[in-house]
Formats: sequence, structure tokens, C-alpha cells
Amino acid sequence: MQTKPEKLEVSVAEEIKTKEVSPGTPAKVAQKNEEKLPLAEVEKRQKIMTEYARLLARYVEPHNKKSRWVKNEDLPRLLADGKDLVAMCNLPRGNYAGIAALAHSQMDDKDPLRFFVMQKGMVIINPVIFLTTKTTVEKVEGCLSFEYNPLKKDVPRYNKITVIYQTLERLNDKSEPTISKPITEGFNGSAGHVFQHEISHCNGSNIYDADFKAESCHGLGFGLIDKEEVIKLYE
Repeated sequence: MQTKPEKLEVSVAEEIKTKEVSPGTPAKVAQKNEEKLPLAEVEKRQKIMTEYARLLARYVEPHNKKSRWVKNEDLPRLLADGKDLVAMCNLPRGNYAGIAALAHSQMDDKDPLRFFVMQKGMVIINPVIFLTTKTTVEKVEGCLSFEYNPLKKDVPRYNKITVIYQTLERLNDKSEPTISKPITEGFNGSAGHVFQHEISHCNGSNIYDADFKAESCHGLGFGLIDKEEVIKLYE
């Protein structure tokens, strides 16, 4: 029986959303506005903007390095980086006000882990697509790793996919989060497209690559794998 997946909490992103002075406000105007505020409020806003800048600085240049399998010993880093990724999903960058999901490889080009987070905090660990429909449809997509690129209008995606993945769970309310047992689930529509986009990142592919194909989301990046072989990866 599967326990309820643990969701990472978002706090910084919610505070940043409520700021009255945006990063693009002219310095003189921002200073004039802050002069009218109590010192505690000014310090609070400065703290928020410092955190905003820290999170934006975590993005790395687009790359094609494959993410490695997440193991139990990676959990502390997954939790710390995962919280930052959730906050980053909710922050504006370039042409985007936010994004549905982000992969760990978008903040780490040295030792990226095979996981991504959803905007509301769901963590998808070691995802592997082992079954898809035969035909694809063209979708309009963008990517926060290419924050100023125009939306790509002809991204090939499968209508339906079947994925095996892990997530975070707790044994009880007082226990620490742990990595769950493998979950098999089918996706279509927007959820299916998000999974394909992020798994492509995990497999070292980006939608703006000249050789990008729908197959980039297959398995570990080199074709579909039989379900039995996928299950062995989690052992």
C-alpha cells in the first residue's frame, strides 16, 4: 500500500510574489518608496530580494549532461535542492512568470540527480518512461533554461506515456521523508507533456537542441526499456 506522497513546502516564493517593488523598478523610485516604510519592512524586503537573487543565480547554462540515479545517500541534497527548485518554479525569469516544473539538471551541471519537482511541491525521483503511444503530436513549449528564447511551436510529444518513478513519503507524521517504492502510473494531456519535458532534461536533452526528438524521453535516454528491466534499476 502506497503512503501519501510528501510535498515540499514553499515559503520564499509566496513572499516574493507579494512584494510591491519588483526587481525592474528604477533604483531612485524604489529608494523613495522604501524611505516611507518602517525599517523592519525595508529589511524584510531587502531579505526577500537577496533570496530572490540567490535562487535565480542557481540556474546553470543549458547543457546535455545526463542525470545520475538517485540513491538513499543523496536524500539530504535532494531535499535541500528540491526546496530551492520548488521556489524557482514560482519565480519570474526572463520571459516567464513561472513554470510548471524544473529538473535538477537545470541547477547542476556537474553532478545532476535524476529528479524533478512540480510547481506545487511534488517530487518525482528516478522517473523512467517504458511505454508510449506510437504517434506524436506537436506541442508549444518553452523552457526556463532558455528564458529569452521564443516559444518552440513544433515540439513532438506522445499522447500517452507510462512511467515508473519514486517520490517522497513519510511512515508517520513524525518521521523524516524517505524515498518511496517504485510507482507505475500513466499520464496524458498536460501532465504527460510535463513529464516528457522534464525526463528529457534528465536524459540530457533540451527542446532547443538541433537534434531533439520525441524519443529523448525514452528510458534513460537511449530507447524504451522493458518494464522488467526498469524495475531492476530500483533494486
